Amino acid sequence: MTRPLVAVFGSGADRPEDAARARALGTALGRAGFGVINGGYGGTMSASAAGAQSTGAPTVGVTCAEFGRAGPNPHLDEIVEAEILTERLTHLIRRADAYVVLPGGNGTLAELSLAWEHLRKGLVEPRPLVVWEDPWRPIVEAIAGGPYLDGGTEHITWIDDVDAAVASITAGVRQTR
Repeated sequence: MTRPLVAVFGSGADRPEDAARARALGTALGRAGFGVINGGYGGTMSASAAGAQSTGAPTVGVTCAEFGRAGPNPHLDEIVEAEILTERLTHLIRRADAYVVLPGGNGTLAELSLAWEHLRKGLVEPRPLVVWEDPWRPIVEAIAGGPYLDGGTEHITWIDDVDAAVASITAGVRQTR
């Protein structure tokens, strides 16, 4: 049986505190029996893949040709190259068995929004969406409480540490399988 994959969304910036958290997350996910799928480049993508790979867990990077970046990070067992960003995001959302959203910028916000919308609309089977409270909770609450969205936050589990993220994903994936 193949391991379920957890999409790790986060910043491509090289910030030491983000990299340490992402590596710890990848390691914990690997030890819990999960593989990691992410955007395949640097920052939290590289760190989470390195952590997972250190446990022997599979790692998948979904890169994007239109970005024109230097190659993928060296911690990937499988590389999928999408032609355009929307193809990349769709592949990440549909292939993952769960999602964890680390702190990040507008790219991470797009990933969070797309995963959340797929769950809200039933475009993917139910699966865990685990989101770091800081910085995302006030942003999501502003959207969910606004005039264009009637709730929807029941699809999100708020966490603030690696152990809580892995526990939530483990329980949620077990329920959906």
